[in-house]
Amino acid sequence: MGDPKFILPILIVVAVILIAKSMGARRSSGPTLDVRPAPLMTHVERRTISYIETALPWARIHAQVSMGAILAPKKGLTRSKATTVRNRFSSKRVDFVVEDRATGKVVMLIELDDRFHRPGDDARRDRMMAAAGYATLRLPASEQPTRESVHRMLRQVFEQQPELLPRELRHGA
Repeated sequence: MGDPKFILPILIVVAVILIAKSMGARRSSGPTLDVRPAPLMTHVERRTISYIETALPWARIHAQVSMGAILAPKKGLTRSKATTVRNRFSSKRVDFVVEDRATGKVVMLIELDDRFHRPGDDARRDRMMAAAGYATLRLPASEQPTRESVHRMLRQVFEQQPELLPRELRHGA
């Protein structure tokens, strides 16, 4: 077969290569972070999204959407200014985004206010979203969302701003 004197050095070289490769693969993936899963929505948010979905069957409702997915800095800004603007919203989330299924257009944003919401911060956030052309409906913390209250508030928004409805639904509003 072959001289046994050559087989042992070849096996040692192959073993060293395999060990080096496995160490390199572990090193390139980096250390494991100390993380755990977190729920996407609270119980109240899960219940509220079902109320929104039944009120707006023509819409697709997205939950916990990163503002970075629906906002971008205005064109023409310097790189530094664009980064500053992006940093103001990129790590924040919107509770619910209402999207017209037919067109993919964002119809409105819905925020479920709770004890963590602060009126001053919310007003600044609403102004930023309005600057991008988004209407925001705030479901108040003082009123526990029910099917009836969510439907009523949505109806009020569409009565006050019928242009938010898809064109084919405006005449029925």
